[in-house]
Amino acid sequence: MKQNILSLDAAFGPACACLIRQDGEQFHSSSSSDKPHSQTILPMLESMLDEAGLDWNALELFGIGIGPGSFTGLRVAAAIMAGINAGPRLPLLEIPSLAITAQQTRTSEPVWVIEDARAGNAWIGLYQDGLAQQEDRSQSWEEVRRIKAAAYTTQAPDSVDLPEWEHLPLELSRCDALAILTMQQASKIIHPDTLPRVATPSYLSPSQAERNARRA
Repeated sequence: MKQNILSLDAAFGPACACLIRQDGEQFHSSSSSDKPHSQTILPMLESMLDEAGLDWNALELFGIGIGPGSFTGLRVAAAIMAGINAGPRLPLLEIPSLAITAQQTRTSEPVWVIEDARAGNAWIGLYQDGLAQQEDRSQSWEEVRRIKAAAYTTQAPDSVDLPEWEHLPLELSRCDALAILTMQQASKIIHPDTLPRVATPSYLSPSQAERNARRA
């Protein structure tokens, strides 16, 4: 089923987006890193639509990276997508942000995605060919180091200290990886009406404000 699909991810660093047109042509864009997401995401999406010769009414499906990742990035991206979709109420693909990172490695073998979640914890997920091999979770670094050493990747290599593990570099752009997973999920849709219309971010761990409140 050929559709005009727009996907967005803002879990790590600059936001990225892809637009897959009905004819199969793809358009990718990344936001500026020196401005907040609230100022850059919507103009980025509108510019990409203009480049593709489409308008908002031509879209038939949305996708969004739901996390885990930056609290601010996830919240802003979800809010912007909710605003865009308030009128059309299009089906929404919820794409794990750790799956996007795994896809960036190009490997067809199982790969762990491990990200520093701060406060002594890490976000971890195990993926193969875009599919989760187990549920994403937040664990202490002590628990992570008890996992049998294997291949892993990360957005921030300097934040991960796993000397016995095999580090796989990110070879594919995040926009390209997002497009691959968007098309993969879209191809499996059987009942569009069962998909959500509003994204539910997967934070997996409390925000710094929530942690501070618990200490008070």
